[in-house]
Amino acid sequence: MRLLLSLAATAAIALPATGAAETLTASARPLTAGSGTASAASPTSPADCTGAGVSDFDGDGLEDSAVGDPFANPGGLTGAGAVHVLFGRGESGKAVTAPETKAGDAFGWSVRLAKVDGDGCADLIVGAPYADVAGRTDAGAVYVVYGGPRGRTVRLVSAEPEADAHFGWSLASGGTLVAVGAPHENAEGTADSGAVHLFDAATLGTGRRISQETEGISGNGEVGDMFGWSLAIGRLGGTPDEPDLAVGVPYENDDGAGRQVGAGKLDSGSIAVIYDVREAKEEYGSRKWDLREVARSQEGDRFGYAMAYAEQGDVGYLAVSAPLGDGGEVKDSGLVQLFQSSDAQEINPIATLHQGEEGTQGEGYGFSLAFTGEGAGEIRLAVGVPFDGTGEQGGVRLITMGEPDAGTLVTQSEAGDHFGWSVGFSGNRLVVGVPDRGGAGAVVLLGRNDTEGLPLSPGTGKIPALEGAASADFGAAVG
Repeated sequence: MRLLLSLAATAAIALPATGAAETLTASARPLTAGSGTASAASPTSPADCTGAGVSDFDGDGLEDSAVGDPFANPGGLTGAGAVHVLFGRGESGKAVTAPETKAGDAFGWSVRLAKVDGDGCADLIVGAPYADVAGRTDAGAVYVVYGGPRGRTVRLVSAEPEADAHFGWSLASGGTLVAVGAPHENAEGTADSGAVHLFDAATLGTGRRISQETEGISGNGEVGDMFGWSLAIGRLGGTPDEPDLAVGVPYENDDGAGRQVGAGKLDSGSIAVIYDVREAKEEYGSRKWDLREVARSQEGDRFGYAMAYAEQGDVGYLAVSAPLGDGGEVKDSGLVQLFQSSDAQEINPIATLHQGEEGTQGEGYGFSLAFTGEGAGEIRLAVGVPFDGTGEQGGVRLITMGEPDAGTLVTQSEAGDHFGWSVGFSGNRLVVGVPDRGGAGAVVLLGRNDTEGLPLSPGTGKIPALEGAASADFGAAVG
């Protein structure tokens, strides 16, 4: 399963404590409130979430990190997967497994810490895109584990689970919405054209589904497009204060107008920006961006492979990668297109980022992306370059929005580590996934002014190992 992510195409806590999760679904219907019973609170939960930070899961006032290990074998179940929540600067942590652990689910393939409910604490969102649902193999599921005192866990699935749809492949959360990508869904009967499912964050009730066949969505659903491979929610030019959705479609062919398959630039990729998605609409407003509109493009660029969003004041930034694009003059070295938006203007391209002469073919610049904001003029973008170096040790390029053409390459790895496979921020700390370090994988935490990061793996320091089990790709996802 790990190959599907490549450019080629203390003791563990089973949450909730009762061993079952409330299950809610996504459909084409408008969002409605869900129902169900709450489960027992996590033993790590504080009395309340007063003063909790953006990614503070336990409410102690410190930013936390979530690390996916989707091929771990908790309970001896190969590939069932697990997630570690690292508290603060990695002084301690908790391992989390699915309420009903099953081999091959890949729980932790995608992870995100985001404020879903209104209690102030961050909540943990976990994708398990290889979970079987209602007898459909690899239909996929998503778990929302509430931080703080509530301790409730909700499982989200499609209203019509489909075999091999991989619901939960990608995740995004912002404002009032949780978005779930199912890029292998056969939307409207078209194989692997893909779909996105949207849930109201306040209730996580019945969701709704958007595909390229939804009225008003730019583009056409074609075989193998993978609509929903990556996701971002932000203010991208729709009605001010209303959320917009960006959807990556990295395997779409740049084939001109109309429905065409096998024509044009194969797998060039695109993104769809869909405006005002808070509520269901008869027809949405949207804008499609092909890579050729902003940079030199060719077959196989994979534009839309990864995305990240951040905002400062009324200015929003969207970064979109093409990890096999031609960065500068170096073929297939990768590039990242930076867009900017405001309350008065839709997103527009402002810079194309790459490694220039330092780039090498196949290094994967833009394989992963993450933004953080640290005050006026200090928004930073982390660009993962996991195949950088002669031994593919990897690296991360750090860029400030004030100087998008400059940047610093961070490396702290050895041959074969793939440092930068995943990237994220916990407050001002950079979190870098290194899933091929050793036998279990690792993450490296770097503070804003650190010259050397802190490497962490399950079973080292105060980071618990999986009880009676082994990690396999710790760091394959961070959030």
